Amino acid sequence: MRRRSDAGHGIPVSPARLQGSGDVDSQSPDAKSAMIEIAEKLIGERGLDNVSMRDVASLAGQRNNSAVQYHFGSRDGLIIEVLRRRLSEIVIDRQQRLAEIDEAGLGTDLPSLVHVLLGPIVDLVRRRPEATHYARFLQRVGPVMAPGVPETDLRTATDDAVVRLIDAMSHLPRRVAFERIDLATQMFTGALAVFEDRRDVRNTVVNADFEKVVAHLYDMVEAALRAGISSPSESASPSSEVDGDAETRADVR
Repeated sequence: MRRRSDAGHGIPVSPARLQGSGDVDSQSPDAKSAMIEIAEKLIGERGLDNVSMRDVASLAGQRNNSAVQYHFGSRDGLIIEVLRRRLSEIVIDRQQRLAEIDEAGLGTDLPSLVHVLLGPIVDLVRRRPEATHYARFLQRVGPVMAPGVPETDLRTATDDAVVRLIDAMSHLPRRVAFERIDLATQMFTGALAVFEDRRDVRNTVVNADFEKVVAHLYDMVEAALRAGISSPSESASPSSEVDGDAETRADVR
């Protein structure tokens, strides 16, 4: 059974408790959006344990230190909102990509499915090269928090892409294929996070060109998914089969 996050279930602070605090703009929709943007940036740069909600509220222009609790219920609630905002965009992109490869007769082609799964994340970073911190944010919190996002309990284009990839990896037991996909995507997003770090400090010694980095990563992921099993005991493991729809739950966000 997948471990569940209780993120986002905190009780919001009553608006009455904020009266007289001097924070008249804390109820603005723009204030909420600003805190989501700031949280993604700060957590991506510093890590989850080095960002306080006071920091987020302050840098978002909120004078009241309870602004995050008011809008999101808790720190975890704020993190889930960052994930939710990006996930909705990414899932739509994956739906379109699946439709395109189906129309081209490539709906079971492994390289095409890899691009369906990872291309939306690449495009998100590519569109805002100096503004996005999503790869780093995802590396910091995605493996821990993403299973708690309600939308991930629905059958999405991400689930379909993962199942199709497992089918395309018929040289592996289904459980092993599922684990490979999960690890390969963590490698992919982790490398993009390193690229973002190097970009920010202008480290151009290695992999300074974004498109070259992405091309390397696609080749590496495809090679990882096509690889065989080095340990005979792994293929004979009782856990080599995936139960139910667990095969659709690789942490690809």
